[in-house]
Amino acid sequence: MSQPIRIGEILVEQGVMSAQQVFEVVQAQKKMKLPFGVLAERMFEVTVESIENAWVEQYHRFTGTIDLTQQRFDDEALLLLSRRQAWQFEILPIGYEPTGELLMAASRKRLARAVTFATNRLAKVVFFRVAESAQLRQFLQAHYPMPEVTDELLAHARQFADPPDAEAA
Repeated sequence: MSQPIRIGEILVEQGVMSAQQVFEVVQAQKKMKLPFGVLAERMFEVTVESIENAWVEQYHRFTGTIDLTQQRFDDEALLLLSRRQAWQFEILPIGYEPTGELLMAASRKRLARAVTFATNRLAKVVFFRVAESAQLRQFLQAHYPMPEVTDELLAHARQFADPPDAEAA
């Protein structure tokens, strides 16, 4: 099995850090025992958003994209969220793993926020899988209907939630 890609490698791919900077952070990590992202922020002023984007990319590469049409949805799991929560965090409970963890789909764009929400608000261990945004919205509309939510309204809301600068990071 191949070794998973590291956040530093992704930051180099994205042009956020140089290979030399990543090397320096890794060396500092050996002495300070701090997370890579914390040291990258301190040593090279890498933004929190850049670290978060690299983490999302790493997670998505590791877990892949889930096809919601191939899933069976558990009614009990769907009751864990309100419509507002499902749409705000772009998350969709699917069901429970045999070992008890909750499986949820999330959009790539909202994955970090979804993880924070689940950690702080759900009294369950949650495994997330990234779903394609358009497909996720279709399934949100089916399971958490909000007729007033249109693609135009979502696009308008995203302009306020995600400033253009965040896209470039």
